[in-house]
Amino acid sequence: MTGSTLLNLRRWHRYIGVFLAPAVLFYTFSGFIQVLGWQDQRNPAPPAWVSWIAGIHKKQVAPKPRPAAPAKPASAPARPPGGPDGDDHDHEAFVPLKIFALLTALGLFVTTMIGLAVALGTRSTRRTATIVLVAGIVVPAILMVL
Repeated sequence: MTGSTLLNLRRWHRYIGVFLAPAVLFYTFSGFIQVLGWQDQRNPAPPAWVSWIAGIHKKQVAPKPRPAAPAKPASAPARPPGGPDGDDHDHEAFVPLKIFALLTALGLFVTTMIGLAVALGTRSTRRTATIVLVAGIVVPAILMVL
C-alpha cells in the first residue's frame, strides 16, 4: 500500500472509531451487566436503570413500565424450574466463560477509552474528533427518541 492510502485508512479508522466509541462503551457496559445477570434479579427487583440499559441492549427499545402482577392464588401449582420443558441449565458450569466475557468487556471498554484519549489528544485532529464524538452521542440519542 502507498503511504497516502495508509494515511487515509488511518484517518477513516480514527473518525469511525470516535463516532462509534460511545456505542461501544454503552454496549460493553450493558453487556457486562448482562453477563452478571443483574437484569434478571427478582428479589429484590433490579434498579430501574439496570432494566433500562438491559432493554436497550437486548431489544434496542427502552422498556415500558409493567403493571403490577396480580397476586397468585395459594393453590397455584409451582412452575417447573428452567424453560417450558423444565430444563434448568447449571449456570455454575459456565463460570470460566463468564469470566472470559467479563474480561473481554473490561478490555474492550479500556481500549476504547485509550483510543478516545489518543484521538482527542492529537492536536491536529482534536476539533474534528470532538465533533465526531458529539455526533456519536447525539445520533443514537435522537434515533432512540424517534
